[in-house]
Amino acid sequence: MRVNPKLFNVADKSTPIEVQEFDGRKIEIYSMNEFNAVKEEFINKGKFAAWASTDGVNYRVYVEDGYYNELKPLYSQPINKIWVDFWDTCESVSRKMTYRAIIPITGVALVLCVLFGTLIPNEASNWLMIGVVVVAFVAMLFCNRLTKKKIYDANVSSVDMIKKHLGEKNFDSLLDKQKQYMDNYYDALYPEEEEEALENTLEAPNEEDSKEEVVQEEASKPVEKVEADKNE
Repeated sequence: MRVNPKLFNVADKSTPIEVQEFDGRKIEIYSMNEFNAVKEEFINKGKFAAWASTDGVNYRVYVEDGYYNELKPLYSQPINKIWVDFWDTCESVSRKMTYRAIIPITGVALVLCVLFGTLIPNEASNWLMIGVVVVAFVAMLFCNRLTKKKIYDANVSSVDMIKKHLGEKNFDSLLDKQKQYMDNYYDALYPEEEEEALENTLEAPNEEDSKEEVVQEEASKPVEKVEADKNE
């Protein structure tokens, strides 16, 4: 599957820190720190690793140095093979949906529009063509949602396989390390913003006394659990 194809060629003149080969596939792991533009783009998105491929056979993975050293087991050959299989599944799902649904729906919609425009009086044909376009649009939205659902399920299955391979205890430990590393990284990256936020927080009690009742009322409300939204 093509994954970030423009990113793939960035490392043409660089040497990978690790090369893995299996099942006719090749994965090259590169230090993201060697490519400032790549690092800035993905770190700002909260991503410390980025996959790239132009043909679904050769892959390159760009990983931030400290992140890679801390979470090296997540980039071992067995784990990367699971992700390559995931990319294959994504490509298969997308192709099937395109050829079995998107293209037929588009073709039928075009044919109907041409027929209505040719055989039926103008005003009536316009409404019919609008109806065809609306139905085709809704059908494509449904296909798109179905594709995303299948890819999501494949992602969940891949994570389950990784957890099984590493062992649940080791897997959870790596997740804790991942969160800790990312938190520390951003704390060091944006220290001034944290200080400013702290200053703003400390200034809040100095507001007018007339607001105390409102603050007390809000504080007395029960804390609601907010489900966090689910980053490749």
